[in-house]
Amino acid sequence: MSNQEIQALLLRYRQGKCTVEEIRKIHAWYENLNRDASLSLDNEEKELIEKRLLKKIRKDIQPEKSHEELLVSGSWWQRTAWYSAAAAVFITALTYTWFFSISVTDKVAHAEPLLLQVPSGKLITYENKTGKPKQIILEDKSVVTLYPGSKMMCADHFSENKRDVQLIGNAFFQITKNPKKPFLVYSGKLITRVLGTSFSIKTNIRDKALEVEVVTGKVSVFENNAAFKNTDLAVAAMKNNNGVVLTPNQRVTYFPESRHLMTGLVAEPVKVEIAAKIQPKLTFNNVPLAEIISQLEDEYAIDIVFANDRLAQCTFTGDVSEMPLYEKLDLLCKSNLASYEIRGTRILINGEGCD
Repeated sequence: MSNQEIQALLLRYRQGKCTVEEIRKIHAWYENLNRDASLSLDNEEKELIEKRLLKKIRKDIQPEKSHEELLVSGSWWQRTAWYSAAAAVFITALTYTWFFSISVTDKVAHAEPLLLQVPSGKLITYENKTGKPKQIILEDKSVVTLYPGSKMMCADHFSENKRDVQLIGNAFFQITKNPKKPFLVYSGKLITRVLGTSFSIKTNIRDKALEVEVVTGKVSVFENNAAFKNTDLAVAAMKNNNGVVLTPNQRVTYFPESRHLMTGLVAEPVKVEIAAKIQPKLTFNNVPLAEIISQLEDEYAIDIVFANDRLAQCTFTGDVSEMPLYEKLDLLCKSNLASYEIRGTRILINGEGCD
C-alpha cells in the first residue's frame, strides 16, 4: 500500500469505520514494519501514548463492530510477546504523528478531497514544509504567500475563463487584476472569488472554521455546493446564495457544521490603498467629531456611526496620526466620555454627546 492509502486506512481505523478486510490490511502492513523501529521518546512517554490510543480505539470501535470484527481486532492485541512489543512501536509511531506533529494542516490534508477540475497529470501542488512563509508566483503574476504547514493545488495552466486554486491551511493572496478571468480559491466548503485584490485565508484546526480577511479590493465569499453534494463546481459557484461580499478591513468567519457566515472587522484595520498613499496628518484643534470620523471612514473604508446625533457635535484636540485605528477611537471617545463597539462590519460610537 502507498503511504497515502496507509494514512487513510489508519484514520478510518481510529474512527472505527474499517471493514474486516481493511483491518486485515492494516495488520498485514503492520507485520512488515521494521522490528527495530524506534522514536526519540522515553518509555514513560511511549506507555502513556499507547494507553491513550488504545482507549480511544476501543471506545470508537466497541459499540459498532460485529462479533467477527471484534474477534479480528481483539486477536491483534493478544498475540505473542514479540507482537505486543512491535505493537507498542506501531502505536507510538502512529500517535507521534497524531499528537505531536507541528504541521496541523496535515490532519486536514488527508481528509480533504480535490475540489478542482484538473485534467489528469496537470495538477501542480505547492507545499510549505519549512518554518517560514513561502512565496509563490503564479503564471498570471499573482503572488501567494503560503504559511508553514500549508498546501495549495492548481492546474499547470489556468483555463480561458477563470483562475482557480485549492488551499489547505493558511495563505495571503495578492491577485493580479483581470476582469475577464476571476480568481477562485477553494478552501474547505468555501469559495472566495476575486478579480484583483489582496486577502488572506486562514483555517482554525480546532473547530475547522475558515476565516477570510480583505486588505484591498472587494471579495465575494460563498459556500461551495459541490462540497455538500456532487454538483458541477462552476454551477455551484454561480447559483449559491449563502455568501457575503467583503471590502477592505472586513472579514468573515465560516463555521462548516452550522453553515453560518459571521462577518466582522479585522483585528488591526489598515488604511486603504489610496489613503495610504496620501498619508494625511491627523492633527486636530477643536474639530467636531463628525468631521474626524468622516476622515477615518475614508481612510479605512469602514462605516463608523454615532448612536446619538449629539456625539457628532463633540470636539477633539490632539494628534492621532501615528496610531492604529482602534487606538485613535479610544482617544477620541475617552476625551468625550464616549465608547465604541464593533457591530458586524460597522463601528458604533455610544455616549450622551455634547450640546
